[in-house]
Amino acid sequence: MKKSIILTLACIAIVSFSACNTGKRSNTTKNGTEVADAAHNSRNSLDWTGVYKGTLPCADCEGIQEEIRLNEDQTYEMVMTYLGKGDNRFTDNGRFEWDEAGSRIKLTSATSSGDADRWFKVGENQLIALDIEGNPIESTLPADTYLFHKIDTDNVITEKYWKLIELNGKEITFASEGQDREAHFILKNDDNRVIGNTGCNHMNGSYTLSQEENTIHFTPFATTRMACIGVDYEAEYLDMFQLCDNYTLQNDTLTLSKGENPLARFTVVYLR
Repeated sequence: MKKSIILTLACIAIVSFSACNTGKRSNTTKNGTEVADAAHNSRNSLDWTGVYKGTLPCADCEGIQEEIRLNEDQTYEMVMTYLGKGDNRFTDNGRFEWDEAGSRIKLTSATSSGDADRWFKVGENQLIALDIEGNPIESTLPADTYLFHKIDTDNVITEKYWKLIELNGKEITFASEGQDREAHFILKNDDNRVIGNTGCNHMNGSYTLSQEENTIHFTPFATTRMACIGVDYEAEYLDMFQLCDNYTLQNDTLTLSKGENPLARFTVVYLR
């Protein structure tokens, strides 16, 4: 009887150990390579669609600011801005595919050759840039150098490209001739800077903002001095920033006002 009890306990221990060991194995192996649990990975567990923004190192500029939009149909759009080099912007688009583990994506450009493929590791509200083989980048730079954060596109007016669509009740459109840039501004989080364009000249300054009270104030802007052809509202546009003291945000439309009097309306444009 005693031997029977000992044998029974031994069998239970073996079964329990086997069950526990199986429960700890969230991964399987295939051809000697570990593969993530297909039921729990970045692809099927995270809300990965959206716009991500980061700044990568640059050999001959202040940095390469990139915005990447990942779409549900596994297409992407990207804009790259070479900081410190004026309006040196480039756009790209294409498709991306997930690796077998569901944790990394490879972006394949529709306009560039295969050697331009880009790899990213997908995390919670972030992307991490990888090397050309899909491995972590070996660098002496801080780890967050290669980190892209997902942009909150709701109820936030900073770090967005605001395109002018109405000024003092008049519709503003882009002139097909004589105008190189559309009138816009961007509120940068760094040092509360404002950058933008009047539709002719570059402008920059600073701002103060209270999102709780929806108040905003701008310093006088510095601008370039190019002659403006086809843009007759530049002075009026610059004056508007000095007059406004509050804003309202409704969906993708931003209104700058003086008291209850609306002065200008803007629409958000992503990936600019």
